[in-house]
Amino acid sequence: MGDNIQTTTTGQITPCLQQKIDKTRYLVEVHFSDTSTQNVEDKLKRVILHDLKHGKQGKFKKK
Repeated sequence: MGDNIQTTTTGQITPCLQQKIDKTRYLVEVHFSDTSTQNVEDKLKRVILHDLKHGKQGKFKKK
């Protein structure tokens, strides 16, 4: 894992996650909408309930 802060081309500092899987490094930047009406708790509940309803319960392949 690297730093959890990324500077964008516009000079803004945004949180990010870096993860290396095999020979590929993934960089995931976090974006928050200024006009959102949901808080983090509401969003997480919605994602969890959606995954449960559609059968996505963390079934990962192990190498």
